[in-house]
Amino acid sequence: MASLKIRRVHANKASFREVRLQDGLNVILAERSEGSTERDSRNGVGKSTLVEIIHFCLGSSVTQKNVIYQLRDTDWAFSLDLEIGSDSVTVTRALEAHTTVTLTGDTGLFTELNSAKTSLSGAVELPLKAWKDLLGAICFGISSDASEMKYAPTYRALISYFARSARDAYLEPFTTSRQIRSWQKQVYNAFLVGLNWRQAAEWQSLKDDEKKVRVPSHATAAQKRSALAGFENERLRLISDQRRLREQIDSFRVVPEYAEIEAQTRSITDEMRELANESTVVTQMITRYEEQMLSESPGDLDRVKEIYREAGLLFPETVNRDLAEVIQFHHDVTTHRREYLQHEVTRLRARSGEIKSILEQRDVQRSELVRTLSEGGAVEDLGRLQFNLGRTQERLEEVDKKIRELESVAAGEATVASGRQALLSRALLDRAERRPRWSEVISKFIEVTGYLYDRPGELSFGLSENGFTFETKMQRGGSNGVDLMAIYSYDISIAQVWQGHQNHPGFLVHDSLMFEGVDERQIALALNYAHLRASEGNFQYIALINSDNVPVGDLQELKLNWRECVRLTLGDSTPEETLLGFRFGRQ
Repeated sequence: MASLKIRRVHANKASFREVRLQDGLNVILAERSEGSTERDSRNGVGKSTLVEIIHFCLGSSVTQKNVIYQLRDTDWAFSLDLEIGSDSVTVTRALEAHTTVTLTGDTGLFTELNSAKTSLSGAVELPLKAWKDLLGAICFGISSDASEMKYAPTYRALISYFARSARDAYLEPFTTSRQIRSWQKQVYNAFLVGLNWRQAAEWQSLKDDEKKVRVPSHATAAQKRSALAGFENERLRLISDQRRLREQIDSFRVVPEYAEIEAQTRSITDEMRELANESTVVTQMITRYEEQMLSESPGDLDRVKEIYREAGLLFPETVNRDLAEVIQFHHDVTTHRREYLQHEVTRLRARSGEIKSILEQRDVQRSELVRTLSEGGAVEDLGRLQFNLGRTQERLEEVDKKIRELESVAAGEATVASGRQALLSRALLDRAERRPRWSEVISKFIEVTGYLYDRPGELSFGLSENGFTFETKMQRGGSNGVDLMAIYSYDISIAQVWQGHQNHPGFLVHDSLMFEGVDERQIALALNYAHLRASEGNFQYIALINSDNVPVGDLQELKLNWRECVRLTLGDSTPEETLLGFRFGRQ
């Protein structure tokens, strides 16, 4: 069984206040001197800096949020003396060369690594990634392959539950940073409490699949079904149009002189219209002339005489002779008029026959031209047909694509839904099989919360369609800092359970933030419980605490000689009393 314990924290500067740590309870105390004012903040003496240094040597990145970031351009280097199983190893990491670590001591474990560089003195230099991979195997049994999987637990994420750093780590038991996502919370805690973390990763993969099938569409299921039906109907109409256009194109015959023939047809039609109009006029004229011929007659002398006689007049013989001449003249005129009308009728009848003959000829010519046009068309017409076919095919492809997308979305959503239900079923069975493992964490949580408050709290690891759920419920009873004690109880429960694993961290670190605002009685009980269980379990509990938060009376009542557990006292009266031996300024 291999565990990782911290035996000493030191640096390459004489001003640094090194600290030696033992099994059981280790207290790092921040004293406030009698002469210090409210402006003298113990937040700058080095408690949180010590946690940062431990993380730095154990592979963390350094960002502007870290105090030691201000030392990045100096030659500062920090070291941890580690106990790894039965071996003693010192790891050193310099701020200027932070991409590598140097290992000394019992380095036989590291020399066989491909990335290791061994000096003549026996020191081993490792890339930072190789060091973290190695620590992941030592502390949690994580293989390098597993750590590179998508949605897998990482050594750095897991170790943060054993050494919470900065205020964001003390918001709730199941996260150590505001940046932790839902899937990370599930995966990390499932790993720590003994649930199947791979199932938590599967849930996140299902969520990814769900986003793919739902984005960018925000339509309801009914709207999607309606849209699919509309596209399917349009598709059938387009297929029919496509078939009709193809048939027209296949049977289309291009007439090379289509425009000229079309012009001839229009010209003949115009000519026939004019001839038809002329024929109508000729027919009307023939009728009128024939009527006029019937109305034309020579004069009747006897009738004229009768008229005169009836009028009582007597015409002399001379008048008689003159009247006969007039009638003869009128007869001659009428005869000539009739001859003229007869001639005109004859001429018009001939013209009518000629028009009829021409119309018959033009009708034959036009019929031939129309037949030619009906059997084919111009190149432009063929082009328009082909263009319409192309547009129809393009729209059909668009509609087919829309149909495929909607069907894919429906299938994807159905797959995700069925996958989610299947995963939930598997997870419920797996959770039941793993009950002895995760229930041990709950038992420890009940034990420690009952010790702190007489009334135990509750810790639950549930399942929903979205994955694992983690929840604590504390019996408050008017006490302050109950939420922080829920974090303390969860952490120390995890730490105890992990001491029984083949590979595990042999320490648990809590900053002074853990005890801010907590009732003195609960602080005393928390320190005493950690002292008892860490001593029994052979692991280290490291508590960084301000002196005015130490409940001296309650600790005496519990018969805990806490001063024997103080490994380092930091002060605020002089810079030399701080961890680094100097202060950057007010923090």
